[in-house]
Amino acid sequence: MLTLAKNIIKNKVVLYVSSRYLMYGIQFFNTMFIAIALGPFYIAVWGFINLVMQYISQLNFGVPYSLNVLLSVNKEDDSKSVSLLSSSLFLYLILASLILTFFGSFHLLGIEIGAKYNFGKYVWLVVVIAILTHFNSLFTNYFRVRNRLWEIIFLQSVPPLAMLIAYFFASGEELIYLILWFMMIGQTLALLLYVIDSHFRPCAPSSDSIKPLLEKGIFLFVYNACFYLIMLSTRSVVSSVYVANDFGFFTFSFTLANTIMLLFDSFAFLIYPKTINRFNKSTKEETINILNVLRTNYMTPIHLVMYMFLLVFPFIIKFFPQYSTIFKAFGFMAMTVVFYSNCFGFSSYLTAKGKERRLSMLSAITLGLNILLALIIALVLKLSYEYVILATMLSYFIYNILLASNSYRLIDSSISTANLLKVNFPLRLFLPFGLSLIMLFLDIEWYGFAGILILFVILNRKQIKGIIETVKRIIHDPSVINV
Repeated sequence: MLTLAKNIIKNKVVLYVSSRYLMYGIQFFNTMFIAIALGPFYIAVWGFINLVMQYISQLNFGVPYSLNVLLSVNKEDDSKSVSLLSSSLFLYLILASLILTFFGSFHLLGIEIGAKYNFGKYVWLVVVIAILTHFNSLFTNYFRVRNRLWEIIFLQSVPPLAMLIAYFFASGEELIYLILWFMMIGQTLALLLYVIDSHFRPCAPSSDSIKPLLEKGIFLFVYNACFYLIMLSTRSVVSSVYVANDFGFFTFSFTLANTIMLLFDSFAFLIYPKTINRFNKSTKEETINILNVLRTNYMTPIHLVMYMFLLVFPFIIKFFPQYSTIFKAFGFMAMTVVFYSNCFGFSSYLTAKGKERRLSMLSAITLGLNILLALIIALVLKLSYEYVILATMLSYFIYNILLASNSYRLIDSSISTANLLKVNFPLRLFLPFGLSLIMLFLDIEWYGFAGILILFVILNRKQIKGIIETVKRIIHDPSVINV
C-alpha cells in the first residue's frame, strides 16, 4: 500500500489527471452557483459570450493542430521544434491583427453583434481573452509533446478558478464582468509563465516551417472548425430562433452534459501525441489493435458515467427549481455528447496518415447536415428547444460511420456494413443507449435509468475489468502514455 501511495505521489500523469478532475469538480459547482447567481436571462448572456469565444477559438489557421502533429513526429529534433513554435507564433501575430481589425471594423461601422444579449458591453474583453488563449494554445501543445504537465495544469486551472473566485464578489451582470476580467488576468499570467518557464528563444520565421504548418494546418483547420461548429451551430440556431430563457435552459443543459466529456478530456489530451506517433509507424495488425484498445478504454467509461449522470440528475436539479424542466434537454444533450466520443481513434488515425483533406471534407458535410436538420426542427417542425439537439445526435452518428468506413479502407481491411455498424457502435453500448433514448422520449421516471445502469455494467463487465487493469498500469508506470 505504501509503495502504491509513493507511485501515485511521484506519478505526474496521475497528478495531472487528479488536478483536472479537481478543476472539473470546481467547474461543475461553478455551473450550479452561476445558474443561481445569473438566472435564466444572464446565463443566456454568458452562453452567448462563450459561443463567440468558441467561434474565435476556431479561427486559428489550423496552426495548433498542425503544430501538434509536426512536433509529435519531430519530437527528437530540438532545433526543428523551436523553428516550428517560432513560426507558429509569427502566424498568430498575423491572426491577432486580423481579429482586432474585424471587431474594430464592426465597432466603427456601428454593427452590433448579439444585441439581444447586450454583447457589446463585453466584446473587447472577450476579444482580448480569445487572443491570449490562441497564444497559450501554442505553448500548451509544445509542453504537451515534451511531457511537461505542470505548466499546462496552471493554464487549465485558470477559467474554473476565476469563475469560483468571482462568484463570491458579484452577481448578475457584474458577475459576468468580473469573471471576464479574472479570466483575462489569468490568461496573461499563464502566457508569461509559459514564455519564462520554457526558456524559449525565438528564431526568425522559416519558410521550411511555415509551409508545412499551413499546408497541413489548412485542412486540419477545416476539419476541426467544422467538427466543433457542429455543436456551435446547434447552439446558434437555438440562440437565434428561441427566446433568451430557452437558450439559457439549453446552455445550462449543455454545460452540465459537457461535464461528461470534460472528465475524459485529460486522458485524450495526454495520449493524443503518442497516438499520432504510434499510428504513423504501425502495421495493419498493430493499427487495428490500437484502435480497439483506444476505443474500448475511452468509450466504455464515458457511457458508464453518462448513465450515472442520468440517474442522479433528478436529485441534483431539485436544488435548482427554476431549471426543473430541463431533464429531457439534459438527457438528449448527454447522449449527444457521448456520440462525440465515438470519433476517438479513427480521426487520430486518419490525421497520422496525412488524410487531413478527407477529414475536412467529412466534417464539412456533417456540419452542413447538422445545420439543415437543426433548422428543420426549429423552423419547419417548430418543436420545443430541447429537440434541436437531436439534429446533432444524428449528424454525429452519420459522421462516425463515414469516419470508420474511411479508416478501414485506408487500413486495407475489408469490412461489411453490418460489421462497420458493430465496430462503430457495438451491441453492448447500443442496447443501453437505445433504451435510454426511448425512455427520454416517453418521459420515464428516473428509476428506469437504474435498470439501464445495471444492464450496462452486466454487458460491459469484461471491458470495465480491463479498464481497471489499464488504470493500475498507468499508476505504476506513467511512461505507458508518454509520447
